[in-house]
Amino acid sequence: MISKAKYYTMINVIKKAKGFLFDLDGVFIQSGRLLSGAVETHKILCKHKIPFRFLTNTTTKSKKTLHKLLTDQGLNCKEEEIFSAGSSGVHAIKNLGSPKCRLYISEDLKKDYIEFQEDRVSPDLIVVGDYSKWDFNLLNQAFRYVMNGAQILALHTGRYYKVDSGLQLDAGAFVKGLEFATGKTAFVVGKPNVNFFQSALSDLKLMPEEVVMVGDDLVNDIYGAQELNIFGVLVKTGKYHLGMLESSNIKPNGIINSIGDIGKIISN
Repeated sequence: MISKAKYYTMINVIKKAKGFLFDLDGVFIQSGRLLSGAVETHKILCKHKIPFRFLTNTTTKSKKTLHKLLTDQGLNCKEEEIFSAGSSGVHAIKNLGSPKCRLYISEDLKKDYIEFQEDRVSPDLIVVGDYSKWDFNLLNQAFRYVMNGAQILALHTGRYYKVDSGLQLDAGAFVKGLEFATGKTAFVVGKPNVNFFQSALSDLKLMPEEVVMVGDDLVNDIYGAQELNIFGVLVKTGKYHLGMLESSNIKPNGIINSIGDIGKIISN
């Protein structure tokens, strides 16, 4: 619960916002399907010509595949409106001089990494994203690469996410395990990295105080946004659960029930 004063402040900020940043998984989509209110809010944003960007740590899909998933279900966004941790990883590898990589990512996401040389003998960099094939041997392989000098590039360090069957372990568990075992620190490119948020702000050509971030993750979405003084709104879908707020020091600037509330607030 939030106070009445905080609620009305949130309403006022959302109405005055010149742009929005949205998480995707747990906010607009879940298990590959659009959540209630997603299409309606998108249409209202377009009608009022309010720009937005999707900021997603989802790295199971290439950017093109993710865009097709959204448009096929009626969310007619543009591919350039999607800022993914997977794409940020591509830019990061280029900035590192395109070193030899070992990619622990999905086959579909590898389509975005085709320009890089994959080395399974002595890589200079291991790239960790959403990857369903982990077992002891692969984790031990990654561990040995790092112990032999490879750097760790984490597309994100999410702890868990929500699917229809319940909560599911996320990539951060494997990244943190490798960090613990090797004593090395991963370079993280997705949320809550402030550079990830800043890249979206720069693309919108807006200042932090002109934008609202909406997400279901207190660390990746709310904390990440607040680090840049972006107004952070927690949505009670996706990974939200009772006790989430009480067990965290991170306090959202506002709380809504679903993404559909954003469209209703803008329209009223």
